[in-house]
Amino acid sequence: MKKLIPALLLTALFAPQLVHAQDLPAGWTANAGAGVVYAPAYVGSDHYQLSAVPDLSVKYEDKFFAGVREGIGYNAINTENLRAGPIAKYDFGRDDDGDRFLRLSGDKGDRINGMGDVDGAPELGGFVAYDINPSLTAEAELRQAIGGHEGMVGDVSLDYKTQVGGFDRPIYFTAGPRMKFASEDYQDEYFGVNAGQSARTGLGTYDPDGGIVSYGVGTSVTVPITERIRTTAFAGYDRLGEESGDSPIVESKNQGMVGAMVGYAF
Repeated sequence: MKKLIPALLLTALFAPQLVHAQDLPAGWTANAGAGVVYAPAYVGSDHYQLSAVPDLSVKYEDKFFAGVREGIGYNAINTENLRAGPIAKYDFGRDDDGDRFLRLSGDKGDRINGMGDVDGAPELGGFVAYDINPSLTAEAELRQAIGGHEGMVGDVSLDYKTQVGGFDRPIYFTAGPRMKFASEDYQDEYFGVNAGQSARTGLGTYDPDGGIVSYGVGTSVTVPITERIRTTAFAGYDRLGEESGDSPIVESKNQGMVGAMVGYAF
């Protein structure tokens, strides 16, 4: 139930705009959709689960954006090639029964049973994105959790974007490398094992330092069905870093995921 609260809050935020989609004020756009993702039960697990994923977002011109995946942000700096500003995201935490958020099916595993839950928490920080050329964008984020893991988290990525013509509507393709790093507080909460947890689980104690959480690559293909309806298929692969990957809770350092969504643009 506690994991449903952020989703319900986002739904409550976006519902009025979606219900009166045709009456959106000038400059505002909105998207509503949903899909499924097949991914590890938790970061480091070799058990995979199928989960539902909502896709709700709103945007005001090139200034304000808010969405389940993008978080809430504002382009305080917005030039031809550079965007930067504050951003807020939500870390959904982790349940020690291995049950993913909105899980539909799949094995939960038992490796982290007895580790205790990692509470969800907002992460506040900033972002910067730079368009190297029309097809290539570099982006970085740095966020501090308020509660939950209480650590600092950073993400860097390089995205190649292009579109393929020759169809009724162009097909959009993105791909590129990514890396996630975090402070010792984050690593310890998600990958550390203290004496009490060791006694409950039988795992050896482990005290990781801050560093690279994971690095890998992601890709997506978006196919417009109509002027407003589009489908997106996505996939990714990540390799856990040394500090996170050596944790006793990790069953596999190789983490993959695939998914698909259908959305309606207002």
